Amino acid sequence: MIENLAIFGATGDVTKRYIFPALTRLHDEGCLDGHFSIVGVGRRDWTSAQFQEHISEMLGTHRPQLPTGSREKFLPLLEYARVEDLSQVDSLGRVFANKSGSWLIYLGLPPQLYPSIVKALSHLALPAGTRIIIEKPFGLDYAQSKELNRLLHRKFSEDDVYRIDHFLGIPTVFNILGLRFDCQLFEPIWNRCHIKKVEVIWDETLALEGRADYYDRAGALKDMIQNHLLQMLVLLAIEPLESIWSPEFRDNKVKVLRSVRKLSKAEIQAHTTRATYQSGRILGKPVSAYAMESGVVPERKTETFAQVSMWVDNERWQGVPFILRSGKALKKERKEILIHFKNPRRKGRRLPSKRGHNILHFNLDTDEMNLELLNIEGGAGMRRKPTRMDAQLSSQNLPPYARLFLEAMSGNSTLFIRNDEVEEMWNIVQPIADSWGNNLVPLQTYRAGSLGPSLEGQTPKPHHLKEAQVIDV
Repeated sequence: MIENLAIFGATGDVTKRYIFPALTRLHDEGCLDGHFSIVGVGRRDWTSAQFQEHISEMLGTHRPQLPTGSREKFLPLLEYARVEDLSQVDSLGRVFANKSGSWLIYLGLPPQLYPSIVKALSHLALPAGTRIIIEKPFGLDYAQSKELNRLLHRKFSEDDVYRIDHFLGIPTVFNILGLRFDCQLFEPIWNRCHIKKVEVIWDETLALEGRADYYDRAGALKDMIQNHLLQMLVLLAIEPLESIWSPEFRDNKVKVLRSVRKLSKAEIQAHTTRATYQSGRILGKPVSAYAMESGVVPERKTETFAQVSMWVDNERWQGVPFILRSGKALKKERKEILIHFKNPRRKGRRLPSKRGHNILHFNLDTDEMNLELLNIEGGAGMRRKPTRMDAQLSSQNLPPYARLFLEAMSGNSTLFIRNDEVEEMWNIVQPIADSWGNNLVPLQTYRAGSLGPSLEGQTPKPHHLKEAQVIDV
């Protein structure tokens, strides 16, 4: 078991929102004993006491329900190490000095800093059993991801590299896999014969929020679709296994990625959309245009909204579009997966329906599942009437980052991204990124607080059935 944790980027956005709240959960559960040490690494000229005070204030914002007693027991685990230049081997070595036992190294830094710190780490004599977690995106293009893999393998075996995607720790994701692998109701119809299309949507009301140093170099395509949403596509399309913990799980994920069509330039023009938000109002508060945000370079034409249609060209999914969409500064939060089923056949023809079709809906934010069905209502006319069945999916005890950190500390890499997997993901997205960079797809605009750009009829619309009978299951 890991005995020490080093957090590079200890004052960053992801760290304060997710990592330290997750670590306090692990501490609450007894997964971190009193001898476990957490070293926060940063450039600020702080003492360990100042760092502990900072984390205490941050937890008051991002985990306000944490009891005072639990916080007071957690804070003594924290130390601080100042490193001004992450490429300097001697400075980096002092982080790991005077500590016995193995380390888990977490890199929560802007991706452009990864090569320099990984090179420096390769010159250190780290204890046996040390592992490294790397936050997404893993590089900012295919070439960078391949080079970063090469640099990592100079020091770490692939078994000790944990490329993290916190979507793989979301409780709903486990339930989707359970539905795929274990449910005799859905597995027989989980294919192109019965499914019309699949939508994976991650819309946020959140704007840039001071993250220009990273986000303006990535954009919505690389920040969300290349990793999080593409992972959701893989889990929805993967061939069934006995268990998620099967040794073949990551092999089968790679097989799906290799079946995803590499879009031609004509397909990129027809089936992708990019846009950036203009000034507007969100929840009554004014929001500046993205191009006017501090740290943004307007000439980069970074998109804050991206939608891409993809196809998995194998026997199960041939012809079924997977629509991946993510946007910032939108009117409402939508974090969901929608499985659209085809209407039934009668004598070789699809039944037309003015009332829509059957939809299976997963809410990634609330761990809910809705099955929206079209029933036949008795009486005169025998008309079709919508019915919705709601279910609260069983939730794990731990939130995503806590679950994944615990898996990494235990040496289980199943829920992390393998080196060939991340390169295949970039193989899919790189042609789109290159085409967008060459302005093959014009950059649209949308008002902050709106539903997003015009998609000429392609916009995924909310599927709330009117006058539907609701049945809790």
